[in-house]
Amino acid sequence: MASTFEALRQESDNRGLIRKVQKAVVLLRAASENKPLPTTLFAADGGLADFKTEGWLPVGMITPDGIEFGRDASEEEVKALGYSGAVRTDVTEVARSVKFTPLEHGRQHMLELAYGTDLSAVTQSATTGEIVFDEPEMPSNKEYQMLVLGVDGPADNQWLLGRAYGATKLSASDAQKWGSTDPVTTPLTMKVLTDAVTGVPLRHFMGGTGALKAKTVLGFTAAT
Repeated sequence: MASTFEALRQESDNRGLIRKVQKAVVLLRAASENKPLPTTLFAADGGLADFKTEGWLPVGMITPDGIEFGRDASEEEVKALGYSGAVRTDVTEVARSVKFTPLEHGRQHMLELAYGTDLSAVTQSATTGEIVFDEPEMPSNKEYQMLVLGVDGPADNQWLLGRAYGATKLSASDAQKWGSTDPVTTPLTMKVLTDAVTGVPLRHFMGGTGALKAKTVLGFTAAT
């Protein structure tokens, strides 16, 4: 038992749980495919699951500012006579979003996402490489499943963090700029909806060799 503040601090703090996401991957899949969200990120042999076979498509490289997970909660307050602050608060809404800026330009599924259109019938010229498509006046409201994976640490002490979303749709795309100094990019913001299958907006994952080494301090009951 800690007898001094310094002893208490040493018992309470663990710098091994300070995480950064050094590398990340964003994957998309059409929600209309009605495929279940993953329940694990790992295969039976301990390696990563085969997401490509499961139909996930890559966003590709993104800008160094990474991925921003927005969570804006709205509250309803009850005030009481003689009290300066609320005596009760209730969360009435939680607006969630995922924002990132792709660096790669031209993937078919990413153009469909950015412009809200179906390009499945669009072909590429075998002689000139040309691709031609029209941008609709009003974009479609196509929903996507999204899987975001981040990794931190070396192989023998590696943490894998994940977020799986059953239903998202594009809610904002910022201005695109063409110039000689910066790449062609369009920041995208995905609105998160409640998945009709799981009944929740997202599923969190945390694992890897680092999580195994930290199992005692993490405090979760070991699976049997």
